[in-house]
Amino acid sequence: MFAEQQILWIDWGRHLRTQTLSQRLGVALEEISFNGPRLWRYYRSIRQTLAALQDKRPKVVIATIPSIVLGFLLLFLRRWYRFKLVADAHYVGVKAIDDSRLMQGLLNFFNARADLVIVTNESHARFLAGLGARTYVCQDPLPQIPVAGSSVSAGERSVLLISSFDRDEPYEAAFQAFSSLQTDGLTLLVSGNYRKAEGDLSRFPWVRLLGFLPTEDYYGYLRSASVIMDLTTLEDCLVCGAYEALAAGKPLVVSRTTALGEYFGDAVILTDNTSEAIRASVLRAFAQRDQLVQSTKVWVSRNQEYMDNRIAGLRDLLSAGGH
Repeated sequence: MFAEQQILWIDWGRHLRTQTLSQRLGVALEEISFNGPRLWRYYRSIRQTLAALQDKRPKVVIATIPSIVLGFLLLFLRRWYRFKLVADAHYVGVKAIDDSRLMQGLLNFFNARADLVIVTNESHARFLAGLGARTYVCQDPLPQIPVAGSSVSAGERSVLLISSFDRDEPYEAAFQAFSSLQTDGLTLLVSGNYRKAEGDLSRFPWVRLLGFLPTEDYYGYLRSASVIMDLTTLEDCLVCGAYEALAAGKPLVVSRTTALGEYFGDAVILTDNTSEAIRASVLRAFAQRDQLVQSTKVWVSRNQEYMDNRIAGLRDLLSAGGH
């Protein structure tokens, strides 16, 4: 029988994927997140990790990667505490951003030595298999979107761009697309910490920057926006906002990548990451809203059975100690 008390999931942060997947698996989750200087955060995080291992004595530890520091810490502690180490690898837990050879080398070393690496797509599974890693593909479970809560509203004919303002996001192309879309009566709202943006966003006065939102307000905008958009230049990245948008039953525009196209299919509109293509894709989303809402319902229903099977298979692997 699946013994949840024998499995501990450790995340040096707070990620929606970690929360939803650990809940579906029924395993204990230790979220460790501190503010302050990096070395001080690492010191406190290491102490709390050691305390959790000492207290729970798990047979299997799942680590959210990144952090690579957490990964190497658990590699070091694995023999001492006698647990099997499973990595849940987000995109940057498999491929280093900015093609950093040092970081890629560290990731490859870690992933090849973990007992099991959970990945979100077949491309990453093939890459890691080439390193000798044992992998299991499991996408994100759809989150539960509350039907009520915050009173904020995106307004009529609005598009919510879900953003972290990271380097892989072509947000300026989206902003430029709305220089003309605003004349069609469309409004662009953008979530996320815009202070991370590298360019001068004052060049786009027609864009409404929401900043980093409390959870209730974020879901309020998600529920009330007419169309949701989440963009990336990373080929094998299944963007988190796509899961949230589909769970909310919203028409969705995402970047035209193989991973996003293969997984979400005709439930979404795929766009190239240029301002011209984004403009055309947004207009198409509004023109086909009813059809997209219906396609979303079909996809969500089909995906429920698929994810049930994926999670059941993962649960069996973890119950066997990751083997």
